[in-house]
Amino acid sequence: MVTFATTFVRRLALVLLVVLCGTAQAREADIYTVAKLSVDVRAKDAVSAKKQALADAKIRALYTVMRRLAPFNSSQTLPTVSLKTIDDILEGYTVRSERNSQTQYLATLDFAFNPEGVRRLLVDKGIAINDQQAEPVTVLPIYVSKDKIDHTGRDPWRGAWNGLDLKNAIVPVRLVRPSPSFTAENLKGLFAGNVETYVALRDRYKSDKLVVAVAEPSADGKTLTTRLFGVDRAGSVSLTRSDPVAQKGVRASADQAALIALGVIEGRWKLALSPVSAAGGNAALNAFDVVVEFGGMGEWRDIRTRLRKVPGVQALNVGSLSARTASVKFQFLGGPDRLSQALAPHGLALYGGEGSWVLRSN
Repeated sequence: MVTFATTFVRRLALVLLVVLCGTAQAREADIYTVAKLSVDVRAKDAVSAKKQALADAKIRALYTVMRRLAPFNSSQTLPTVSLKTIDDILEGYTVRSERNSQTQYLATLDFAFNPEGVRRLLVDKGIAINDQQAEPVTVLPIYVSKDKIDHTGRDPWRGAWNGLDLKNAIVPVRLVRPSPSFTAENLKGLFAGNVETYVALRDRYKSDKLVVAVAEPSADGKTLTTRLFGVDRAGSVSLTRSDPVAQKGVRASADQAALIALGVIEGRWKLALSPVSAAGGNAALNAFDVVVEFGGMGEWRDIRTRLRKVPGVQALNVGSLSARTASVKFQFLGGPDRLSQALAPHGLALYGGEGSWVLRSN
């Protein structure tokens, strides 16, 4: 079962089926949720194994969320958080699947955290955060074995991507499958600079943000080479890396390589939203307390959606809400002038002065 704390009402509509059934169901993407987290723990008995597995999973889940919010390459600066503090900001968890023996516990779990609680942990450490989820990127995983593309859909590379929490990532990913007619020769042409091949793929999958992700083990099975090629949320990408195959085999190596690839896609987008990128130079992180004016709930929802998409706006929190106004707090990488410039392309305008800001649709 999923357990909930003070924000039960806010999430009720999304997780009602989970509460009733005790199983994971489709829900709205949420960067404060970590899904598909696998645990495999052995201990002196089944109870101890499960207890240790849940403790380890909670810690891993929280650090996954913090890494999503924190700037690129800032893992070393993340705060150390006690298990008690984690429990205080944990809204609940769901068991997708589980198996156990007398000494082992294996499960796949989802965890949901209180947004304000996580943000406070990072802000108190002076870490600038970005909780603005990007628009999705389409990823086409292709596994090449013995110079042939695996079209079965059961290869280790696709399995690795399917095992990731793609929906709740700071850059969500939509997976697609290669057409049976797409061959290794087509792939070679793509990497050789055949623009028509990429355009055909982009048109086929109806996505202008398409990344072709290729994995290929070496002939001797000792190395796994992966490539990212295409366009993601930060622009053109063409990266190649080779890693030794792990002792546990190609599947374990593919799992790690897919996790790194997703991290690259997320990291590139966060770099694009960094203070230097967002403000054309070093920018301070400023807090804004604004009153949003609107004509009705429909317009309010539209404004809130547009505001979340403004580059540099982060840690957005809605305070009071009435029929015509909402009190909103957020952080922005820059001052009022820069914020006004960033709002304009989204049809939003900022009025007033220090301590008395009003935001409306243009």
